[in-house]
Amino acid sequence: MIMKKEYVKYIPLTIGAGVGLTLFITFGWWGFLILFPWIGLSISVGIYLRQILPQKKKTLGRRISILLILPALLIFVPLVNRENFQLEGIVLIVLVGYFSKGFTHYVVAKLFGPLIWGRGFCGWACRTSAILDWLPVRKKRSISPSLWNLRYIALFISITLPLYLVLVLRYDVQGDYIGKAELGWMISGNIVYYLLAIPLAYVFKDRRGFCKIVCPVSLIMKIPSKYAKIRKNPSENKCTECGICNHVCLMDID
Repeated sequence: MIMKKEYVKYIPLTIGAGVGLTLFITFGWWGFLILFPWIGLSISVGIYLRQILPQKKKTLGRRISILLILPALLIFVPLVNRENFQLEGIVLIVLVGYFSKGFTHYVVAKLFGPLIWGRGFCGWACRTSAILDWLPVRKKRSISPSLWNLRYIALFISITLPLYLVLVLRYDVQGDYIGKAELGWMISGNIVYYLLAIPLAYVFKDRRGFCKIVCPVSLIMKIPSKYAKIRKNPSENKCTECGICNHVCLMDID
């Protein structure tokens, strides 16, 4: 049976509440009961706005949704837990076998989540894109695919930096990092992202320039996204490169 369109907006809220309750029962942290229902509610609000807004303003629903989620991921979780769930932080804790709530976030949002919703995190929940999507920048040209390979350099740095600290410099992750320096890493990492992302949006006339050129997380999500259950597929003729998809795409990508 096909679900009626008017009920679709309730799905994210329902899933968020279910995930939050499941994780609370499994790990016992009260924050899950706030975090995931809030994320689900924010996405449900975005979907509702897309349903009622005119065609030219439908992107407003997604941008409001991602903005609502921003404080949950950038302020609530890091401050309450003093955790860093940037890629570098996840590598650090995994190296010493410490699987914290930040690791849970990465698994749900960027490893197994994309098997269901593809790169939905990028469009609806990314804390970096939450700011980028509101910049007064109008896309004027496509970014050369050759520049996309720079993401591999960013991924290499994000992985090798923690490895170097632990294996070469003997950085004490358990004693000096977990619960102590994590919040500082989280704040510093996000500042670096914004300092790169905002100028790139203006230089390349593309709000998502950072996502296409620098973001290492997109590569982490690339493989599971190929097997996503929820995706847009061509329904009729083969691509003729007419450009309509680029014009109407809510994610402003090529």
